[in-house]
Amino acid sequence: MWSARPFNSDSPDPFGRNQSVGERPLSAESAKCPSCGSNIVFRPEVRGMVCRNCGNIYNASTLEKIGSLGYSIEHDYSSDSEISDDDKKRHEIVCDSCGATMIADEHMMSTTCPFCGSPALVTRMMTREFKPDYIIPFKIDRPTAEKNMKQWIKTRKMTQAGFKSKSRVTKMMAFYVPFWIVDCGVHSDMIGTGTNLGGSSAQVNHVTSKASYFVKGVPFDASMRIANKLMEAIEPFDYSEMVPFHNRYLQGFCAEKYDQGPIEIMDRFIKRFDRFSVELHEKVAKKFDKYVPDREKTFTWMSELNIKYCLLPVWFMTVEFDGRQYQFAVNGQTGEASGQAPTTEALDVFYSIARFTRSKLMAIPIAVASIIPAIIFLITMSMNTGPFFMTLFIILAIIEVILLAGIILMYAVRGVATVGSEKIREKADASNDFDKDPGLERYLDTTRRTDLKVHAVPKRVRSYYLDGKEDKDDDWPEIDFEVY
Repeated sequence: MWSARPFNSDSPDPFGRNQSVGERPLSAESAKCPSCGSNIVFRPEVRGMVCRNCGNIYNASTLEKIGSLGYSIEHDYSSDSEISDDDKKRHEIVCDSCGATMIADEHMMSTTCPFCGSPALVTRMMTREFKPDYIIPFKIDRPTAEKNMKQWIKTRKMTQAGFKSKSRVTKMMAFYVPFWIVDCGVHSDMIGTGTNLGGSSAQVNHVTSKASYFVKGVPFDASMRIANKLMEAIEPFDYSEMVPFHNRYLQGFCAEKYDQGPIEIMDRFIKRFDRFSVELHEKVAKKFDKYVPDREKTFTWMSELNIKYCLLPVWFMTVEFDGRQYQFAVNGQTGEASGQAPTTEALDVFYSIARFTRSKLMAIPIAVASIIPAIIFLITMSMNTGPFFMTLFIILAIIEVILLAGIILMYAVRGVATVGSEKIREKADASNDFDKDPGLERYLDTTRRTDLKVHAVPKRVRSYYLDGKEDKDDDWPEIDFEVY
């Protein structure tokens, strides 16, 4: 398990722009940061006061420092400010199409944007100091990255014909992606109803479960232009190879500036932690004969939050096939690959059948089948029973039977096609979509205790006799126990 390094916390925040929803300002007298004197606000996610200038987190009652958002020392360069010697050796590459801003050294140039593929790139002087805390250097070279990507494509199922053999890598770029690396405690409360059956009685309990655990090194990409699921799919990174940031690691590579700060993506922290928290709470079900959780009444918050600003290595590549481009990524340290592949067009046959049977064309045989009985009725009601009318009667009757059978068959085919296409599409999409993240278990801090405590309060206890009549409420005590 990775051993945490000290955090760079006593520094101004360059991204303190839009106030997030949920912040509660205090009075002017109490809303000052003890470290830098800036205003601080209450954040329910961390149950503490957060300074948007230096990133420190304080206890709301005592103003004791309890964590940090890990801001690095960065500032905007104005016309009269002096650019640092390190940043004089770098330049910014800005994409006019998608707005991506990349950092490169004086020897590195890019002809296309790695995110949107646009050649409309503009090079300019640095506008903001670039100072990450840590970096993991590239370990995987270009041939290995391309090999791993092609191997990943070969394992995909139900891809378009020829994609595995005819696709080709048109663009590949080694790129340092900005990440926030999170250490924190996670606490979650969930309410549910648990029922225990015993002989002729049933005890229904109001159950409150409290889960607490600690994580170390959970990565969250800080770029709006990169799919979060794609970055999660190429996890994990080996933090034992993380080193303090130095300019030499950027030589020959590009890096993106972060455009999402910790406060802006705090909801992503909670959502990812929530998935594991729910798994913990589900263990409560083993203690009851029947357990129904109320996920709407679940609350998760963080404590001891500490964050690093790091650059992690990623190979980005664009695969061109059938006139379209598909994005892939390879972990520049471990070689883990992921992306999205095109699904076979054969599945469209099922959708075409389903769409046809739901279209207005179905109205034609239905209308004809409805008119024929009226014609048959008129023939039978007429006095003319000659051979011509008898033959016409038989032909119309046969057509009616065929149409009715066809309509029934079409509806049956529609049902099979719809259900079949949905199931096959789900399997194909799951196979060709981004891989799942490795799970939060990998980031659990095993040096800290994981707890799941349960408090059960009987809501009602009923006793029944064999005749089914209800006897009375029994007096049952409250229950406390630990699952973990």
